[in-house]
Amino acid sequence: MNVHAIDWKALDRHWNCQLTVSGRKSGKERTVTIWYAVGDGKLFLTGSGAAPQWLRNAEANPEVCVKIGRQRLRGRARPARDAAEREAIRQRFVRRYLMARVARLLRTGYTDSTALVVEQLEPA
Repeated sequence: MNVHAIDWKALDRHWNCQLTVSGRKSGKERTVTIWYAVGDGKLFLTGSGAAPQWLRNAEANPEVCVKIGRQRLRGRARPARDAAEREAIRQRFVRRYLMARVARLLRTGYTDSTALVVEQLEPA
């Protein structure tokens, strides 16, 4: 893993990323634009709704590609299953995104059950 080649400050300047993952049934590449946060040499991805397709695809095919700005990264995705880890990820998003704060107040939209952690990152 060559995390030193990743420009983490540049990644943090953008608001969303493009996650590409192989479809769990078709095997075809699927790309979705979603929110993300960075920290501890990892990417944290999230969306709204329970069990979106991109999350189910990443669970079945954890090798993913993420494009943020001009940087492309490859890594291994895993769902955040531990309640404490999901809460820590949720807090990252609440701090980073105003809409996550609003959704939290209204108790709609964002749900921590859709949190995905991308580890073992390296430039693609």
